[in-house]
Amino acid sequence: MDKFSNKVLNYIQKNGMFPEGARVVVGFSGGGDSTALLTVLEKLQPLLKIELFAIHINHLIRSEAGEDEDFCRSFCKERGISFVSRSVDIPLMAKEKSLTEEEAGRIARYEAFSSFVKEISASHIAVAHHQNDVAETLLMNLLRGSGLHGGAAIRPVRDNIVRPLLCVTRAEVEEYLKESGISFCTDKTNLESIHTRNFLRNEILPELEKNVNDRTIQHLCAAAASFDKADEYIREVAGNAFDRIVTSKDGSVCVDTRDILLEKEIIRENIVLLMFETLVKNRKDIGAVHVEEVLDLLKSEDGQASVDLPYGLCAKRTYGRLEISQKGNQTKDIETVTVKPSVGEETQIVIPELGRVTLSVFSYDKQKEVPTWTYTKWFDYDRIQEVSFRTRRGDDKISISQGDAIHQKLLSKFMTDEKIPKDKRDEMVIVADGNNVLWVPGYRISASCKVSEATRYILEIKIDDGGMSNG
Repeated sequence: MDKFSNKVLNYIQKNGMFPEGARVVVGFSGGGDSTALLTVLEKLQPLLKIELFAIHINHLIRSEAGEDEDFCRSFCKERGISFVSRSVDIPLMAKEKSLTEEEAGRIARYEAFSSFVKEISASHIAVAHHQNDVAETLLMNLLRGSGLHGGAAIRPVRDNIVRPLLCVTRAEVEEYLKESGISFCTDKTNLESIHTRNFLRNEILPELEKNVNDRTIQHLCAAAASFDKADEYIREVAGNAFDRIVTSKDGSVCVDTRDILLEKEIIRENIVLLMFETLVKNRKDIGAVHVEEVLDLLKSEDGQASVDLPYGLCAKRTYGRLEISQKGNQTKDIETVTVKPSVGEETQIVIPELGRVTLSVFSYDKQKEVPTWTYTKWFDYDRIQEVSFRTRRGDDKISISQGDAIHQKLLSKFMTDEKIPKDKRDEMVIVADGNNVLWVPGYRISASCKVSEATRYILEIKIDDGGMSNG
């Protein structure tokens, strides 16, 4: 077996690309890369025990496209490889969907691949990316302002897509084709440096290999692989934080600013990326600059601030809450109402989300029983500084009785334990004194302000004509 084929075989086996008996669809353009891929897979077919099917996509862009399709058909016929072709008007698709022809072509190819896989009940799609593609993509993303995620490598296996040539460079592919005497098609547009990728491919990388390091491609690939490992770990940590502190509802995602500011900077950035991903399937146009714009909103908690984003999104910070949603789809801000009732007086306020609230302060008559009604609660007023009706914050705590002891619990943990739906937590009005939660209406009052034998004054809070959260 030749050196190239042996190297590809070892890479396939190392990454467990094909189970025995796999039916594999190979993307075959007729260019050097895909021709090398189809050729080497055909050679390895008896060892791998796989079945090959080739599919060619005619993009209807170049005048020679028909010749390329004829070449691919003849190539497969000579080798007994099943072959189909599909035609897609890429210029029209790009125009209709406001895409570049490169992006439209990529989408069309993978849609055609996936459709053919289902049609013939295949299991895998093999594409011809190699190490130069990884290096080009890394440089292109970094130069466009991508963060760690954009610097990550193209993976050898992703879902049912496999890339057996990621272990070789373009030079190795070209050498293999030359030594094997295998002809292929040449896309002349690849030789024109008018597009970013072609400029990097034809001008920058050759100069780096010639004048900086002849192993530039391999080193960039190794860096991308390291970025990928780091990104995977960071995304896992950020995902756990996201599940804990972010809520989503009706096309918007919200987070308490105090919660997200407790996280490391790199985790904050990835939480924001995950917020984007919750709202848009393809965040291709969301870059590091947009993440930075959102995080800049956290620098002050005074007043309100907002920033417009791609895909018709808007990020808005209102005091202690950060929300990303479609423009005009922000959830209603709930105003904080703070009162300091006086002894012997009755205060009435209206909290739309609760109803009409009456607060009374009076001397404690120990002959009277503490009410147990859902809508009326008594508190030891000697232990309270002021009373605020507001939504939750990241550092809120509630005191819970456990036997003879009283323990403080984060309100977020309490809400999780009580199985309060995530999409309700940011809209619930609580009663608090600073960051000490006095009452979560409908659930519990704090053990730290319950009436006792030592109580002198009672604060009574009564809710009537309930809104969405009373209880």
